[in-house]
Amino acid sequence: MDAITALHARRSHPVLTDPAPSGGDLDAILAAAAAAPDHGRHRPWRFVVIKGAGRKAFGEVLAEVYRRSAAQRGEQPNAAAEDRERAKPLRAPVIIAVACAAGGDEKVPHAERLAAVAAATQNLLLAATALGYGAMWRTGAPARSATVRDALGFAPGDEITGFVYLGSIPDGQELPPARRNLDGLVREWP
Repeated sequence: MDAITALHARRSHPVLTDPAPSGGDLDAILAAAAAAPDHGRHRPWRFVVIKGAGRKAFGEVLAEVYRRSAAQRGEQPNAAAEDRERAKPLRAPVIIAVACAAGGDEKVPHAERLAAVAAATQNLLLAATALGYGAMWRTGAPARSATVRDALGFAPGDEITGFVYLGSIPDGQELPPARRNLDGLVREWP
C-alpha cells in the first residue's frame, strides 16, 4: 500500500484479533517508528512489545494500579472494574508501549522530544496499516502510572505516551468514515 493510501485508510480499531504482526512485519513496523524525525537526532522514543503471556501479566499490573488508585481515593475496589482492567491487554494480540525517554539535550525542549515520539507513534500506526493490520493508540491512567512505567522496565522519568494495540481487523468491524473535511482547519496567511 502506498503512503497516501495508508494515511487515508488508517483508523482506530478498538478490538483486534490474531494474526498479529510478528517477525519481519513487526520489525518493519518498529523500524518505521524509529525513522521518525526528531530534533537533534536524540531518538527519544522507547518501545516495549507485550505479547503472548505478557498480556496477562500486564493485565495484572493494570489491576494492581486500579486497586491502588481506589485505595488512594478511600474506596473499596470494585471486582467488575478490576476485571475490566485485567482484560484490557486482551483486546489485541500485540501491544507496543511507547515512551519518551527522560533527559536529553537541553537545546531540545521536552515538548519537541514528545512531538518526535508522537511522530514515531504515527509512523508505527501507518506502517501497521500499510501492512494490512489494524491498530489503536490508547492512553488513559495507566500511561501516567509510575507503577506501569516501572513494571514495563522504562527508566525513572521516562513518560509513557501510549499503548499501541496491534492485530488483524475482525470481519464486519464497522468504523467511522474518514475525516477529510478541512473546513475551519486551514487558512492562508496573510
